[in-house]
Amino acid sequence: MIGKTKTSIFYGWVIVAAGFVILMIAWGLLYSYGVFFENLSKEFGWSRTMVSGAYSVFMVLHCALYPVVGMLNDKYGPRKSSLFCAILMSSGFALMSYISAPWQLYALYGVVIGSGISFVYIPITSTVTHWFEKRRGMALGIVTAGVGMGTMTLLPFAQFLISNFGWRSSYLIIAIFPLIIILPVSRLLRLNPSEKGLLPYGSGEIASNRTDNSLASTRNFTLREAVKERNFWILFTIGAFSFLAVQLIMVHLKTNITDVGISPMTAATILGTVGGASLLGRIAVGGASDRIGRKQAYFIALFLMAIMMVWLLEARQPWQFFVFSAIFGFGYGGCVPLPAAMIGDWFGAESHGRILGVLSLSGMVAGIGPIIAGYIYDVKGSYDLAFIIAAVMLFMAMCLSLAIKAPHGPKITLAERFF
Repeated sequence: MIGKTKTSIFYGWVIVAAGFVILMIAWGLLYSYGVFFENLSKEFGWSRTMVSGAYSVFMVLHCALYPVVGMLNDKYGPRKSSLFCAILMSSGFALMSYISAPWQLYALYGVVIGSGISFVYIPITSTVTHWFEKRRGMALGIVTAGVGMGTMTLLPFAQFLISNFGWRSSYLIIAIFPLIIILPVSRLLRLNPSEKGLLPYGSGEIASNRTDNSLASTRNFTLREAVKERNFWILFTIGAFSFLAVQLIMVHLKTNITDVGISPMTAATILGTVGGASLLGRIAVGGASDRIGRKQAYFIALFLMAIMMVWLLEARQPWQFFVFSAIFGFGYGGCVPLPAAMIGDWFGAESHGRILGVLSLSGMVAGIGPIIAGYIYDVKGSYDLAFIIAAVMLFMAMCLSLAIKAPHGPKITLAERFF
């Protein structure tokens, strides 16, 4: 295998393992906001719209930073990005334990923590894309499964801390994790295989025997060239619609569950199940996309999410919420590695961070999901309308996925001729 030494495993898999751990800690802690949500609302008497707003500020700001972060990662590499992530997230969580006013919540969670998290996802996924040509979908599925593992384990852990030490002390405790885990693990990262004297995994192998309709070009697109492609904007719209539903769920699902009389620990575990199932979805769908095609895999994942949003409207018992979390989480996880893989397939690796960063601006649209849901609840006393809106957007995203077709580059694969 090209790029593999005789005495050790291919170093790209070390990159994948390190990225998995970093994403597990960073995003697991970030998604704990849904666990703290009810405590913040009750402690200060803040409306759900008010508390949701801080998360929406985070979503808009960190996505707005993605193009800059992608450019910086292409130039300076993921180790420096991880340093900024660890420092900003640790500082933000520590200071969250002292908040007493809405502006402090918005400044710390929305700006400080939001800025910190922006320095981790794009650098990690873009770096993995550099290391893999063959099995790219599988590698991205595994590394992004770290988000699912973090959600599954750290959300119930956060609820345990809150139940035993209170929410303020809990923020102080979790503030330690980025410094003691993300910083040392990030030292293993390298942006390009050439830094280790290697080539990307599968470099030079011919993909003409694949059933994937994703590989269209052998050249590297610039950002300017990529944004002229119709499919770039299809992916952008799908991302905005699908992750609006995801962010709505991650902020409000636990509170929605406790509203029907289910205990906070059970509700936190159900929310964590979204992450656990997404772990499986990222690996299974990411790997399957290498065989059946990115478009087909995307459609399946979006379909599962859409159907489960309809299911949620009638869920009242713990088992019903667990079913929702398992299937919705699997579909959500399946969606995550596909855009990064498609960009690598279609546009090459040279400007991958820049292109993925601009594509991820779709998260700014998704960021309105939590605050819309909070407002709907404050006005109507129910999340039902918010869930209906999310379901409609997921069905729209599912239909858009059918329009995906790899853009034409200098070389057209055999599979491309049939899609």
